[in-house]
Amino acid sequence: MISSVDELMEARAIVAGCAGELAAENTPFHPAPHLGIMIELPAVLDIIDDLAKRADFFSIGTNDLIQYLLAVDRTNEKVAKFYCSHHPAVLRAIKRIADAAFRAGIGISVCGDMAHESQYLEFLVGIGVRTLSIDPLYFPQVCASLNTIDVSKAAIKAQKMLACGSIQEVEAVLKN
Repeated sequence: MISSVDELMEARAIVAGCAGELAAENTPFHPAPHLGIMIELPAVLDIIDDLAKRADFFSIGTNDLIQYLLAVDRTNEKVAKFYCSHHPAVLRAIKRIADAAFRAGIGISVCGDMAHESQYLEFLVGIGVRTLSIDPLYFPQVCASLNTIDVSKAAIKAQKMLACGSIQEVEAVLKN
């Protein structure tokens, strides 16, 4: 969970330090490992372009991002009903993160429940996400769903979803 550019730069410094130690020991190592960040905290949304300039890739951790963005503990039965993957703020946050990655020319992947739930795959494909991190258990289901998606239609549907101001409006688009 990275919440600032400072944390990313600290991580880079630690990796560089480890590389220096390995070199001093004459231990083989990858000279330039890719260093990416898991996007799970809403705090990064306003600095996402700054992070994209310094990271090699992003992975959006949808479960935690949704939980923290909506201030809802999905495991607490008293408030779990407010956990909503298709909340307009969630969809717009994911789009904003993906766009920053595209502008910076870095990789973007999505993990968490949204990456394997068929009702959200069209949205993710529609905003340009091409890499999903899923439990192997879901692989057949996800592949089958992805094989039915028309990318141009998915882009149109994603734009409709992003234009919605309420959860009910998004649900209506999801049903079509």
